Amino acid sequence: MFSIETGSYVVHAKLPELGSGEVLAAEKGAVRIRFASGERSFSLEFAGPHLTVTAEAPAKAAPAKSKSRKKG
Repeated sequence: MFSIETGSYVVHAKLPELGSGEVLAAEKGAVRIRFASGERSFSLEFAGPHLTVTAEAPAKAAPAKSKSRKKG
């Protein structure tokens, strides 16, 4: 059975556009991963075979844009 550790970095072979991600939790048949684009949850049964551990940390998430008011 596939086992993955919290805190490790992974890449998803079928979704390379996500880049690398940090494993936040892996329990009850699911894994939650923080990618630069946000957190994603996957079923370990289906995604596990496509996740590969890597040494590359995920990119920093872009800060949220503040809404500015137009003066006038």
